[in-house]
Amino acid sequence: MSKKDLKFVGIIVAVAALIGVIMLIVKLTSKPKELGIVQHGEEVILTFDIAKDATYDFEGDYGKMTLEVKDHKFRVIDVECPNHLCEQMGWIDSESLIPIVCLPNGIMVSSAME
Repeated sequence: MSKKDLKFVGIIVAVAALIGVIMLIVKLTSKPKELGIVQHGEEVILTFDIAKDATYDFEGDYGKMTLEVKDHKFRVIDVECPNHLCEQMGWIDSESLIPIVCLPNGIMVSSAME
């Protein structure tokens, strides 16, 4: 191999190492996506981004349910069931281990990290 070939190989190795370091830094500094999951029984009926403000409507066993997502938190704001306990749970954030559960509707809303 000539000196030109060695320089070329050295440049290629340096560029590859630089790209690898940049990719590692981006992966270590990027925040995982905050996701919410709505389950009806065993079936996932909705996944949503907790970072995006929105309102979602869906049906359960007993009736309609409305979920509000705002400021990286979520809560049930309206539900057609006899006791309304899921509305009383209030705001849940992405770090909470406790899901919102509506037993009459068979609905569970929880957070997950992607």
